[in-house]
Amino acid sequence: MSTDTRIIHKKQIKKLQQILKNNKQKLKVKKKTISNLFRYESSIDKSRYEIDLSSFNKPLFLDSKNKILEVQGLTTFEQIIDFTLPHHLTPLITPELKHITIGGALVGIGVETNTFRYGFVHNSLLEADVLLSNGKVITVSRNKNKDLFDALPNSYGTLGYVLRAKIKLRDIKPFVKLKTKKYKNIKKALSELNAKTKQKSIDTIEAIAYSKNEIYITLTEQTNKPKNLKSIYGPTIFYKEVSRANEFTLKTKDFFFRYDPDWFWNIPDNFLMNLLRRITPKKLRNSGFYKKYGQPIFDSLESKESKEKYEALIQDWEVPWNQGEKLFNFFFDIVETNGNPIIIAPIKTPTIATLYPMKPDQLYLNLGCYCAIKRKKGQKPFDVTKKIDNLCFRLGGIKMLYSSTFLNKKEFDKIYNGGAYDKLKKKYDPLKLLPTLFEKATLHK
Repeated sequence: MSTDTRIIHKKQIKKLQQILKNNKQKLKVKKKTISNLFRYESSIDKSRYEIDLSSFNKPLFLDSKNKILEVQGLTTFEQIIDFTLPHHLTPLITPELKHITIGGALVGIGVETNTFRYGFVHNSLLEADVLLSNGKVITVSRNKNKDLFDALPNSYGTLGYVLRAKIKLRDIKPFVKLKTKKYKNIKKALSELNAKTKQKSIDTIEAIAYSKNEIYITLTEQTNKPKNLKSIYGPTIFYKEVSRANEFTLKTKDFFFRYDPDWFWNIPDNFLMNLLRRITPKKLRNSGFYKKYGQPIFDSLESKESKEKYEALIQDWEVPWNQGEKLFNFFFDIVETNGNPIIIAPIKTPTIATLYPMKPDQLYLNLGCYCAIKRKKGQKPFDVTKKIDNLCFRLGGIKMLYSSTFLNKKEFDKIYNGGAYDKLKKKYDPLKLLPTLFEKATLHK
């Protein structure tokens, strides 16, 4: 961090503290980046005082020798990658969507297909400056305010906002080699996924599945030499490239954001969209642009009757590895994905997060679905989501809260450590100027 940047950062903090000194108003955050939350019809009070944190959006300091980055909380992962890649370094975990912010990934649950090796995004955190609702800014780490440090993951800004983060980095090569193999049996596929987690040369492991009998596992390794180099822009549709047995190479940045140009598989694969893929400027082909400008247009053109025919199934579930086959089979027993795949990946966390209490050093299976599914006649809203949620929890699993869950308070507290959360809330937000985690994740109109 240059002297000028350090001074500017400190001035930003001081100004923010002056605005919020002894604050007693209920708060919400204003930012320029799009939200990557998909909670359906949230009923959180919209009259809250809006505090503008959008200027906290820059990388601050790179210690390349010790592989450490200091960065402001609303910096996107694309900005971070552009800052660190020239030094052959990258965050331990880089989510696939460009406009996810480091602060958002730390207080949410940031995951990738190398999480089995490095844990979640929050497992890279060394230290953070957190803005509390009363205007105070405190530093948290494993040695300072450790209770809040351990509770940041899955708190979603309900205990405070990350203004600065110090995170660990890792070495990276300029290209990524991808190798895909097809499997027709989930038992064999899961056995292969598990075995590959023990192979040190493998960097990421993921599978996409279209049915119980059509599964593609993609393994990646870093490389200095591209072979059969492809781009995620132009006519390339990444999930189509890994929907057949093949080998190719991507630039490292392209690999990190491989699902971003097509918003996973939500941009249609048809003649018109394929034409647009060829001619649309690269800077407009990203999930942030689609969500900010495309989604409102699509929603306005869609009739109420049409909307009622579909259920948005945008979720990530995690279950212990030995229960993964049950979750996978149940999913395809009740879901028709209309030709879209789901993602499955092995994940593991080295530490326990207070509000996301997965067992440390235990392998879990992550199942992610990011599409809309047809609702059967007479089926109640979000019926499929609730059924999969219930099985996930019965199998000893947990799910991410970036998308809605439908638990009552007692159920929610049991799964997400509500007793510990209540104590933290009283300590760090005693006037309840921020919504609770339960309110933010579960309440609906």
